[in-house]
Amino acid sequence: MSNHVWATGYKPTREDLKGLYNLVFETAGGLTLDCYLEYEPEERETRDEPGSPASMELVWALVGGIDISEVIGNLSETIEEEALSELADEIEDAALFAALERGEA
Repeated sequence: MSNHVWATGYKPTREDLKGLYNLVFETAGGLTLDCYLEYEPEERETRDEPGSPASMELVWALVGGIDISEVIGNLSETIEEEALSELADEIEDAALFAALERGEA
């Protein structure tokens, strides 16, 4: 994963957010976080490498454009799991749509 500025209270620029997966996450208390995550696709096992599952890592959790990722504790794991699940659904939907377009489904 790449290195980013990890400073609570930092207001990331568009360049900071470029290439990251965006997820809007609402906490049980009703706080809406605009989350940006790095995505690592699955790597299949080979004879030489063990492979790895797909993963997401929270980079920014913004409230009003200000990063609060350093103060949300274990909530970051929940956000990462939800983002990975949402992305998997998007990929599956895109594959189904492509198959329909080709007349295969």
